[in-house]
Amino acid sequence: MKLMNIADEGAQYKWQLYDLYDKAFPEQEKKPVQVMERLVADGKMEMLAMVDEDEFAGLAINLIDAEQNRALLDYYAIVPERRNGGYGSKGLEVLLERFKGHKYIFEIETQDEKAENAEDRRRRKAFYLRNGLKETGLFVNVYDTDFELLTPDGELTFWEYVDFLREVMYEEYVEILRPTLVAMKKK
Repeated sequence: MKLMNIADEGAQYKWQLYDLYDKAFPEQEKKPVQVMERLVADGKMEMLAMVDEDEFAGLAINLIDAEQNRALLDYYAIVPERRNGGYGSKGLEVLLERFKGHKYIFEIETQDEKAENAEDRRRRKAFYLRNGLKETGLFVNVYDTDFELLTPDGELTFWEYVDFLREVMYEEYVEILRPTLVAMKKK
């Protein structure tokens, strides 16, 4: 599995990445593409095509703070026809290697037995934990959605998270996100 930046060597996968992004995420969680392209142009985001033997397999879109060695996996998806075939784990392994030595943050929907997608949420969290991520004990609300924050080392404070968002996002967008601490649980 290779990661190819659609801003350069992976340009041929750009429209497949945009199509998967459009179909894979709920409207309320999606950033406008023009905002993401502006972040890419400013060096604060990378849009990566996950490629297996020259075939588009998925996407990984990261917010980046290169100066502080921090990143956040903003969006991650595997094309439907390759799901449950180990591609998610392979892609995550490559991403974790790419960001080794960085503070790498993951937002996942909180566990909620009453949610329409409760089983998906449970499977998603189990996937990330099985693939080496750890609970930070932090729960936040952004995009009017509750998220649990995971990292490879399980270490993160709410203010580190907010500082990261302020550093990489435009202030007006951070105001729209309104990051709020929902709960902290002991690990």
